[in-house]
Amino acid sequence: MAPFEVSRFGLSYRSASEIRIDLSTVAPGAYRVLAVHNFHTEDCNPCLTECVAGVFLAARRSDGSWEAPERFPIECRAVGVLGTLQVPDDAGLAELLP
Repeated sequence: MAPFEVSRFGLSYRSASEIRIDLSTVAPGAYRVLAVHNFHTEDCNPCLTECVAGVFLAARRSDGSWEAPERFPIECRAVGVLGTLQVPDDAGLAELLP
């Protein structure tokens, strides 16, 4: 995934470098790729309106709802949906759909 920026809550969330996810370890199914504010990342930027962003793969549950990163013990907050993807049974590469 290429670097990205999401503006929300009066802040700018940025991913400064490419992010790669090894989908061979991810269960087959539908996923939302969410931009998240990761509170574990130390941010030395003196501009308090700019934050470091990460990604979270939110799986579609059997009832049709999506997982939420706030429900996991990783201390992050969803700030936007970057796209969706379908991980096939033979997951090596999956395409991100906007």
